[in-house]
Amino acid sequence: MSDVQPLAGDTTAPPLDRRIAATLRRAAPVAIAVVPVSMLFGVLAVRADWSLLEVVAISLLGFSGSGQFALLPLAESGAGFFTMLLVTASINSRYLPIAYASAKRLPAAAGKRACLAHMLGDEAYATEHERDSGASLGWIRITIFIAWALAGLLGALLGRVIPTAWLGAEVNLGYPASVVLMYLSAAQLRARLWHNGQRRAPVLAAAGMSAGLALLLIQWLGPVYFWIPSVLLATGILGRAWP
Repeated sequence: MSDVQPLAGDTTAPPLDRRIAATLRRAAPVAIAVVPVSMLFGVLAVRADWSLLEVVAISLLGFSGSGQFALLPLAESGAGFFTMLLVTASINSRYLPIAYASAKRLPAAAGKRACLAHMLGDEAYATEHERDSGASLGWIRITIFIAWALAGLLGALLGRVIPTAWLGAEVNLGYPASVVLMYLSAAQLRARLWHNGQRRAPVLAAAGMSAGLALLLIQWLGPVYFWIPSVLLATGILGRAWP
């Protein structure tokens, strides 16, 4: 798999192994950053009487940090299937605009395209570059995806031996994931604005407007149902402002 696509007229692309190594060096720090978050999910899921198979299955099939953490209290409270489906679908609707923005860089083959689309996450999108090839996206997304799944399994195994008293009920489930996501989002915004210096002011204004509308929707609709309208509004506003 290759790394960043060469510019037009550039006939001196680095060797394949160097391009792969460069891509993995970009993905490795992010993969390491998601390990403690996924381990925490595994630990808490086992404490909620989830089996190892269930932890691995939700990590592989769901692959959504915030969605997985949201499922834990819902499952413990006995929420119905459609309630859990609605909540996770609302939370994961934020992937719609980033999936649309990165779709043109996916490989043409249907199977590879579907697999890489499934592996899309906030961390992967924040790591990718505009000029990355589909092969480079594959290395980035697979690295983070595997790290997340294995860390969840490791956390589940640790959860079986960690004393219950070590993790009290006051543990904030979303805090570690939120910190990682906020940092990556800020880094991605800064990197993209750097390459579009002439458009920084409109994009920052659009981002601020989107954040303000999201806060208003939280107050109006609550912390669960604000997701979908917030994502749709942000997509429209940022789509008009982005060059």
